[in-house]
Amino acid sequence: MNLLIFRTMVASKAVRSDLVAGEKPLIDFGLRRAHGAEAGLLAARASYLAGFPGAATVLAGTAYGIPLYDTMAHSFVQAQQDEVLAFEYVALVQPDNVVLLIDTYDTEAAASKVVLLARVLKAKGITVKEARVDIGDLADHAKTVRHILGEGGLPHVQIFASGNLDEYRLRDLIQVDGPIDSFAVGTATIISPDASSLDCAYKLQEYAGRPCRKRSEEKATWPGRKQVYRYHTRNGYLDHDIVTIHDDQLLGESLLHPVMKNGC
Repeated sequence: MNLLIFRTMVASKAVRSDLVAGEKPLIDFGLRRAHGAEAGLLAARASYLAGFPGAATVLAGTAYGIPLYDTMAHSFVQAQQDEVLAFEYVALVQPDNVVLLIDTYDTEAAASKVVLLARVLKAKGITVKEARVDIGDLADHAKTVRHILGEGGLPHVQIFASGNLDEYRLRDLIQVDGPIDSFAVGTATIISPDASSLDCAYKLQEYAGRPCRKRSEEKATWPGRKQVYRYHTRNGYLDHDIVTIHDDQLLGESLLHPVMKNGC
Protein backbone atom coordinates (compact mmCIF):
# COMPACT_ATOMS: atom_id res chain seq x y z
CA MET A 1 0.00 0.00 0.00
CA ASN A 2 2.84 2.36 0.80
CA LEU A 3 4.34 1.80 -2.63
CA LEU A 4 1.06 2.61 -4.33
CA ILE A 5 -0.20 5.44 -2.13
CA PHE A 6 2.93 7.57 -1.82
CA ARG A 7 4.01 7.37 -5.43
CA THR A 8 0.48 7.87 -6.72
CA MET A 9 0.22 11.03 -4.61
CA VAL A 10 3.52 12.34 -5.98
CA ALA A 11 2.62 11.47 -9.56
CA SER A 12 -0.78 13.13 -9.19
CA LYS A 13 0.75 16.38 -7.97
CA ALA A 14 3.41 16.20 -10.67
CA VAL A 15 0.79 15.75 -13.39
CA ARG A 16 -1.11 18.81 -12.15
CA SER A 17 2.02 20.93 -12.51
CA ASP A 18 2.89 19.33 -15.84
CA LEU A 19 -0.52 20.12 -17.30
CA VAL A 20 -0.21 23.76 -16.26
CA ALA A 21 3.34 24.12 -17.59
CA GLY A 22 2.45 22.80 -21.03
CA GLU A 23 5.58 22.37 -23.13
CA LYS A 24 7.88 24.03 -20.57
CA PRO A 25 10.01 21.37 -18.84
CA LEU A 26 9.67 20.71 -15.11
CA ILE A 27 12.56 19.27 -13.09
CA ASP A 28 12.20 17.39 -9.80
CA PHE A 29 14.03 19.26 -7.02
CA GLY A 30 12.31 17.62 -4.07
CA LEU A 31 14.95 15.42 -2.42
CA ARG A 32 15.92 17.82 0.38
CA ARG A 33 12.30 18.09 1.57
CA ALA A 34 11.51 14.38 1.28
CA HIS A 35 10.66 12.32 4.35
CA GLY A 36 13.78 10.23 4.01
CA ALA A 37 16.23 9.43 1.21
CA GLU A 38 14.17 6.52 -0.15
CA ALA A 39 11.10 8.75 -0.46
CA GLY A 40 13.16 11.26 -2.44
CA LEU A 41 14.34 8.54 -4.80
CA LEU A 42 10.86 7.11 -5.33
CA ALA A 43 9.39 10.59 -5.80
CA ALA A 44 11.94 11.36 -8.51
CA ARG A 45 10.79 8.25 -10.38
CA ALA A 46 7.10 9.05 -9.89
CA SER A 47 7.60 12.60 -11.17
CA TYR A 48 9.53 11.27 -14.16
CA LEU A 49 6.74 8.83 -15.02
CA ALA A 50 4.25 11.69 -14.71
CA GLY A 51 6.06 13.75 -17.35
CA PHE A 52 9.02 15.51 -15.73
CA PRO A 53 12.03 15.15 -18.05
CA GLY A 54 14.46 14.62 -15.19
CA ALA A 55 15.55 15.20 -11.60
CA ALA A 56 18.35 16.65 -9.51
CA THR A 57 18.53 13.45 -7.43
CA VAL A 58 21.75 11.78 -8.56
CA LEU A 59 20.76 8.32 -7.30
CA ALA A 60 17.65 8.45 -9.52
CA GLY A 61 19.99 8.55 -12.49
CA THR A 62 22.02 5.52 -11.44
CA ALA A 63 19.05 3.51 -10.13
CA TYR A 64 16.46 4.23 -12.82
CA GLY A 65 18.29 5.88 -15.69
CA ILE A 66 16.43 9.15 -15.14
CA PRO A 67 18.14 12.14 -16.83
CA LEU A 68 19.92 14.34 -14.30
CA TYR A 69 19.76 18.12 -14.14
CA ASP A 70 22.42 19.89 -12.15
CA THR A 71 21.99 22.74 -9.74
CA MET A 72 24.24 24.89 -7.57
CA ALA A 73 23.57 26.21 -4.08
CA HIS A 74 23.54 29.73 -2.69
CA SER A 75 25.97 28.45 -0.07
CA PHE A 76 28.46 27.56 -2.80
CA VAL A 77 28.37 31.14 -4.07
CA GLN A 78 28.74 32.48 -0.54
CA ALA A 79 31.71 30.19 0.13
CA GLN A 80 33.71 31.88 -2.65
CA GLN A 81 35.41 35.24 -2.30
CA ASP A 82 33.70 36.48 -5.43
CA GLU A 83 30.40 35.62 -7.14
CA VAL A 84 32.01 35.52 -10.57
CA LEU A 85 34.60 33.08 -9.27
CA ALA A 86 31.79 30.74 -8.16
CA PHE A 87 30.24 30.95 -11.63
CA GLU A 88 33.59 30.23 -13.26
CA TYR A 89 34.23 27.20 -11.05
CA VAL A 90 30.89 25.70 -12.06
CA ALA A 91 31.58 26.34 -15.74
CA LEU A 92 35.02 24.73 -15.60
CA VAL A 93 33.76 21.65 -13.74
CA GLN A 94 30.69 21.21 -15.97
CA PRO A 95 31.57 22.81 -19.31
CA ASP A 96 28.77 21.04 -21.16
CA ASN A 97 26.02 22.04 -18.72
CA VAL A 98 26.65 25.51 -17.31
CA VAL A 99 23.62 26.45 -15.17
CA LEU A 100 24.31 29.49 -12.95
CA LEU A 101 22.30 30.51 -9.88
CA ILE A 102 22.26 34.30 -10.05
CA ASP A 103 20.19 35.57 -7.11
CA THR A 104 22.42 35.05 -4.08
CA TYR A 105 23.05 38.80 -3.76
CA ASP A 106 21.61 40.94 -6.57
CA THR A 107 19.88 39.17 -9.43
CA GLU A 108 20.25 41.83 -12.09
CA ALA A 109 23.86 42.63 -11.16
CA ALA A 110 24.69 38.92 -11.37
CA ALA A 111 23.10 38.72 -14.82
CA SER A 112 25.46 41.48 -15.96
CA LYS A 113 28.37 39.51 -14.50
CA VAL A 114 27.26 36.46 -16.49
CA VAL A 115 27.43 38.54 -19.68
CA LEU A 116 31.05 39.50 -18.98
CA LEU A 117 32.03 35.99 -17.88
CA ALA A 118 30.42 34.44 -20.95
CA ARG A 119 32.94 36.23 -23.17
CA VAL A 120 35.82 34.76 -21.21
CA LEU A 121 34.28 31.29 -21.25
CA LYS A 122 33.60 31.48 -24.98
CA ALA A 123 37.33 31.81 -25.60
CA LYS A 124 37.69 28.48 -23.79
CA GLY A 125 34.94 26.85 -25.84
CA ILE A 126 32.41 26.95 -22.98
CA THR A 127 28.85 28.23 -23.42
CA VAL A 128 26.54 29.34 -20.62
CA LYS A 129 23.36 27.27 -20.89
CA GLU A 130 20.95 28.64 -18.25
CA ALA A 131 20.58 31.32 -15.60
CA ARG A 132 18.53 30.25 -12.59
CA VAL A 133 16.39 32.57 -10.46
CA ASP A 134 15.01 31.27 -7.18
CA ILE A 135 13.90 34.19 -4.99
CA GLY A 136 11.52 37.14 -5.19
CA ASP A 137 9.17 38.09 -8.01
CA LEU A 138 10.28 35.45 -10.48
CA ALA A 139 8.37 36.89 -13.43
CA ASP A 140 9.76 40.40 -12.88
CA HIS A 141 13.31 39.14 -12.40
CA ALA A 142 13.00 36.94 -15.48
CA LYS A 143 11.98 39.89 -17.66
CA THR A 144 14.88 42.03 -16.46
CA VAL A 145 17.39 39.20 -16.75
CA ARG A 146 16.13 38.34 -20.23
CA HIS A 147 16.72 41.95 -21.29
CA ILE A 148 20.23 42.05 -19.79
CA LEU A 149 21.24 38.76 -21.39
CA GLY A 150 19.78 39.74 -24.74
CA GLU A 151 21.51 43.12 -24.77
CA GLY A 152 24.73 41.37 -23.75
CA GLY A 153 24.66 39.04 -26.74
CA LEU A 154 23.32 36.01 -24.87
CA PRO A 155 19.82 35.47 -26.28
CA HIS A 156 20.47 31.71 -26.26
CA VAL A 157 20.83 31.53 -22.46
CA GLN A 158 17.60 30.16 -21.03
CA ILE A 159 16.01 31.22 -17.75
CA PHE A 160 15.33 28.49 -15.22
CA ALA A 161 13.02 29.32 -12.26
CA SER A 162 12.64 27.60 -8.89
CA GLY A 163 11.51 28.43 -5.36
CA ASN A 164 8.54 26.67 -3.73
CA LEU A 165 6.63 26.35 -6.99
CA ASP A 166 3.39 24.39 -7.30
CA GLU A 167 0.68 24.17 -9.94
CA TYR A 168 -0.91 27.41 -8.77
CA ARG A 169 2.26 29.51 -8.82
CA LEU A 170 3.18 27.96 -12.16
CA ARG A 171 -0.21 28.98 -13.52
CA ASP A 172 0.29 32.55 -12.35
CA LEU A 173 3.80 32.77 -13.83
CA ILE A 174 2.67 31.41 -17.17
CA GLN A 175 -0.37 33.68 -17.31
CA VAL A 176 1.80 36.81 -16.97
CA ASP A 177 3.87 35.44 -19.86
CA GLY A 178 7.21 35.79 -18.12
CA PRO A 179 10.22 34.75 -20.25
CA ILE A 180 10.88 31.61 -18.18
CA ASP A 181 11.93 28.56 -20.18
CA SER A 182 11.79 25.84 -17.52
CA PHE A 183 10.93 25.30 -13.86
CA ALA A 184 12.03 23.25 -10.86
CA VAL A 185 9.30 21.81 -8.65
CA GLY A 186 10.14 20.10 -5.37
CA THR A 187 8.25 20.49 -2.11
CA ALA A 188 4.85 20.75 -3.82
CA THR A 189 5.15 17.26 -5.29
CA ILE A 190 7.28 15.38 -2.80
CA ILE A 191 5.25 16.23 0.34
CA SER A 192 2.12 17.64 -1.35
CA PRO A 193 1.30 20.23 1.36
CA ASP A 194 -2.32 20.75 0.29
CA ALA A 195 -3.10 17.01 0.05
CA SER A 196 -0.43 15.15 1.94
CA SER A 197 -1.97 11.70 1.63
CA LEU A 198 -4.45 9.66 -0.39
CA ASP A 199 -7.31 7.88 1.33
CA CYS A 200 -6.40 4.47 -0.01
CA ALA A 201 -6.74 1.10 1.70
CA TYR A 202 -6.41 -2.61 0.95
CA LYS A 203 -9.69 -4.51 0.49
CA LEU A 204 -9.73 -8.26 0.02
CA GLN A 205 -11.82 -9.09 -3.05
CA GLU A 206 -11.11 -12.78 -3.48
CA TYR A 207 -9.34 -15.50 -1.52
CA ALA A 208 -8.47 -18.97 -2.86
CA GLY A 209 -10.99 -18.49 -5.66
CA ARG A 210 -13.79 -17.43 -3.30
CA PRO A 211 -15.20 -13.91 -3.81
CA CYS A 212 -15.08 -11.80 -0.63
CA ARG A 213 -17.10 -8.75 0.28
CA LYS A 214 -16.85 -6.17 3.03
CA ARG A 215 -20.28 -4.94 4.15
CA SER A 216 -19.49 -2.47 6.92
CA GLU A 217 -21.20 0.92 6.87
CA GLU A 218 -19.83 3.31 4.23
CA LYS A 219 -17.12 0.80 3.32
CA ALA A 220 -19.00 -1.90 1.47
CA THR A 221 -17.21 -3.42 -1.53
CA TRP A 222 -18.25 -5.38 -4.59
CA PRO A 223 -16.93 -8.97 -4.40
CA GLY A 224 -14.71 -10.72 -6.87
CA ARG A 225 -11.37 -10.13 -8.59
CA LYS A 226 -11.48 -7.15 -10.90
CA GLN A 227 -10.27 -6.09 -14.32
CA VAL A 228 -10.10 -2.57 -15.75
CA TYR A 229 -10.70 -1.92 -19.43
CA ARG A 230 -9.55 1.34 -20.98
CA TYR A 231 -11.13 3.05 -23.96
CA HIS A 232 -9.71 5.82 -26.12
CA THR A 233 -11.22 8.35 -28.48
CA ARG A 234 -10.53 8.13 -32.21
CA ASN A 235 -7.69 10.64 -31.89
CA GLY A 236 -6.00 8.54 -29.22
CA TYR A 237 -6.99 10.41 -26.05
CA LEU A 238 -8.25 8.66 -22.93
CA ASP A 239 -12.06 8.47 -23.00
CA HIS A 240 -13.10 6.28 -20.08
CA ASP A 241 -12.39 3.13 -18.05
CA ILE A 242 -14.75 0.29 -17.14
CA VAL A 243 -14.19 -1.68 -13.93
CA THR A 244 -15.62 -5.20 -14.03
CA ILE A 245 -14.87 -8.71 -12.77
CA HIS A 246 -11.84 -10.43 -14.31
CA ASP A 247 -13.92 -13.06 -16.18
CA ASP A 248 -15.69 -10.42 -18.29
CA GLN A 249 -14.24 -10.17 -21.80
CA LEU A 250 -14.66 -6.64 -23.07
CA LEU A 251 -13.22 -4.98 -26.16
CA GLY A 252 -11.16 -2.36 -24.37
CA GLU A 253 -7.51 -2.51 -23.34
CA SER A 254 -7.10 -4.61 -20.18
CA LEU A 255 -4.90 -2.79 -17.65
CA LEU A 256 -4.42 -5.26 -14.79
CA HIS A 257 -1.78 -7.94 -15.29
CA PRO A 258 0.09 -10.17 -12.80
CA VAL A 259 3.40 -8.78 -11.56
CA MET A 260 4.27 -11.71 -9.31
CA LYS A 261 2.86 -15.24 -9.11
CA ASN A 262 4.03 -17.96 -6.71
CA GLY A 263 6.87 -15.68 -5.60
CA CYS A 264 8.20 -15.14 -9.12
